[in-house]
Amino acid sequence: MTFLYCKHQIILRAARPGDGKKLAPLLRAEDRAELAVSHPGENPADLLESFIRRSRESFFILRCGRPAALFGVSAPGWFSLRACVWFLTGDEAAKMPVSLVRIGRAAVKRFLTLYPELYNFTDERYPAALRFIKRLGGRFDGSSKTCGNVRFLYFTFRRNSWEE
Repeated sequence: MTFLYCKHQIILRAARPGDGKKLAPLLRAEDRAELAVSHPGENPADLLESFIRRSRESFFILRCGRPAALFGVSAPGWFSLRACVWFLTGDEAAKMPVSLVRIGRAAVKRFLTLYPELYNFTDERYPAALRFIKRLGGRFDGSSKTCGNVRFLYFTFRRNSWEE
């Protein structure tokens, strides 16, 4: 799936090997900090490449030819009813907030056709991520886990809540 918004010069396409290495040096400081705590000692470029490989579907966003975001969905097995949704952003993403929300909503809607429930954890110190998840329809149930000394909040998207 490829979309070109000429006015904003935004390209959304299926992620390819190497896209993680393109985005990694341009990650927002908050995304980089979240990865450092949740995956200690791992190289961000290698980590993003592994996210692409393990995902059933993953997508890459470019703005004005520069990497802006990478996202996807990964399930533990073929017949899973739940899948982990992930979304990582570069500095370029801050220049396209409305488009990013539109793309995010379309992605969640698409992923919910594959799995009735999407989930993940996000760093509670990252207010932009918390707002983004809420804008996309994500729900926080109060559950959390701690990595290092940082609390990560559990969130879900459910097919039924999107149909309401």
